[in-house]
Amino acid sequence: MSQRAFYVTTPIYYVSGNPHIGHAYTTVAADVMARTTRCTHETAHFLTGTDEHGQKIAENARNAGLEPQAFVDSLIPRWKSLLDAYQITNDDFIRTTDERHERGVQRAFEILRERGDIYPGKYEGWYCTNDETFWPESKLIDGRCPNPECRREVKWLSEQDWFFRLSAYNERLLAHFKAHPQWVRPQRVYNEMLAILESGLEDISITRATLSWGIPVPGGEGVIYVWFDALLNYITAIGWESPDTAQRALFERLWPANVHLIGKEIARFHTIIWPAVLWGLGLAEPTSVIANGWLTFNDEKMSKSKGNVVDPFEIAQRFTSDAVRYFLLREAPFGQDFNFSEEAVVRRYQADLGNDLGNLLNRTLTMVEKYCDGRVPAPADAANLPIAGLAGRVAASVPACNFRDALEDIWQLVTALNKMIDESKPWELKKRGETAALNACMYRLCEGLRWLAVLLHPFMPAKSQEMWRQLGFAQTPAQPWADALRWGVAAEGTHVSKGAPLFPHLETAVEGA
Repeated sequence: MSQRAFYVTTPIYYVSGNPHIGHAYTTVAADVMARTTRCTHETAHFLTGTDEHGQKIAENARNAGLEPQAFVDSLIPRWKSLLDAYQITNDDFIRTTDERHERGVQRAFEILRERGDIYPGKYEGWYCTNDETFWPESKLIDGRCPNPECRREVKWLSEQDWFFRLSAYNERLLAHFKAHPQWVRPQRVYNEMLAILESGLEDISITRATLSWGIPVPGGEGVIYVWFDALLNYITAIGWESPDTAQRALFERLWPANVHLIGKEIARFHTIIWPAVLWGLGLAEPTSVIANGWLTFNDEKMSKSKGNVVDPFEIAQRFTSDAVRYFLLREAPFGQDFNFSEEAVVRRYQADLGNDLGNLLNRTLTMVEKYCDGRVPAPADAANLPIAGLAGRVAASVPACNFRDALEDIWQLVTALNKMIDESKPWELKKRGETAALNACMYRLCEGLRWLAVLLHPFMPAKSQEMWRQLGFAQTPAQPWADALRWGVAAEGTHVSKGAPLFPHLETAVEGA
């Protein structure tokens, strides 16, 4: 069997409208993880996609005067353009309307039915169309959906459905949670899910008898419940039970997933229902599930229904997608809510990117052109630059979603290089004729910037490529770190080519936003 690959997924996004910055947040995090993994001599497989079934989609399609399939087809280009806008390097894009997915979902249903894990029964209870969720009456708040981001009216349903024996997995789930306290992160999400398990699970309906927009129940009436359908994308996309031999081999290489990145509002589905379904199918649970925090606006969660969403295309156009990628992963620890504002983006752009990194590159190349005829001088040692263990720390932080820690480690090198300029004063070395010291300083700056381009490439692919070009290096900074992150790789005589500022000064209109 070929070597296992690192498999990272985003949730598949519900296409009830256009993407917002929160969708970009999770997707960028997965992309940084995949890019970093590819640079550490591992193979990565990065999956994202769209969730296209359910009653809400059917209603939106009807309101738009379209058939559901035509409606979702009309939305997909916009969702895929988000990936292009943010330089996302996903290996696959799964749609729940894909034939491969429908076939896999129906096969999963058949297996669970054959094994007695699902059974027919009558469902009577409350259903929230907006959340596509069944709620027991005890959970309702003033007769409305208990989800604080919804609070819409619920509908009473009474129909013959198929149920999944979730209660049968209660003890196994409890044991798994207690044996693997880092399986679900952050801690507060783990605690919330553990409390649900300790209060006891009930069997759940996994079909809808009265809906037609969804994957048909094999040999029966109605469709498979949108959340049961959607969860299975993580295995249907990589060849589980596929008739294609190569696809089945891919599944063997990739499953179980290393990381599911999700929004914390869907933690119950991914950490309780999903592992139980997998166990019912005879499969292992994912290695880890990590829930990102919410991006808030005026301390309220962004949502299309509230009209307070940030357009990810507009914000990327104004600041560059690299700057937004950096901001999203530097501003707060992954898993923690944080308030998104243009003022905060401007501060990071000007201080970290413009002043710290951009000016460092510009000052260095200006001095190399002035003092070294535009060429990298002979190699010098790293002196006291903080590079020992740096690559290892970043490589360990990223798969654990400690993106902020990784960037703070990288920024220690940015700070040290700026300090080197301020303390060494190359212009005075030139005046005093201290050529050896001047050349050593220039080499350390060029080589340090080369390291920064390599380390920052997963976070800011376009800007790091521009750094690489201005430093005079060929090809790309997306290189195996074991080779690239050795001190002294920058070759003597490399011709630098200073270009436009890496992060140009923002226009006044943006500064005052």
